Amino acid sequence: MVSLRRIPIVEITGTILLILTVFGCGKNQNAFLPAVQVNISLTPYEYNFIEISGNSIEFLNQGYNGNGVILSCADPSIPQFYAYDATCPYESDHSGVIVLTAVKNYTSPPYTIFSSGFVGTCNKCGSTFNLMNGGQVTSGPATHFLENYNVLSGSGGITITN
Repeated sequence: MVSLRRIPIVEITGTILLILTVFGCGKNQNAFLPAVQVNISLTPYEYNFIEISGNSIEFLNQGYNGNGVILSCADPSIPQFYAYDATCPYESDHSGVIVLTAVKNYTSPPYTIFSSGFVGTCNKCGSTFNLMNGGQVTSGPATHFLENYNVLSGSGGITITN
């Protein structure tokens, strides 16, 4: 007579979790853009403006399709910075661009926009994004966060990479 062994629920659960971990840890599920090379470096002199909570800098002609890369300061004392691609996640053709409101009466360096606001707005669909909280949608039809980049900061400056 063949003896059937009962498989404990712990073994079944462990096996299922292992399978989900192996097959579920691939691509970032929030990523919506094809990978592009991003490498922006700022010296302490260049990032003086960004050392204030809520301030942002948009680097034009960078990121996906040259739509821009946004660097935002959440808390300079930690330091906590966020960087995003300025391509709107709502537009399937990637044509929407997140724009910032430039600081009035302030001349930004070429190919940059300095902003004292922490909200970015898509120029096509009108969705708004909180730049101090991971790029989450605050209003509009968009449902995905902005595409994030890595920010490394230290006494030598700030570097944005992917």
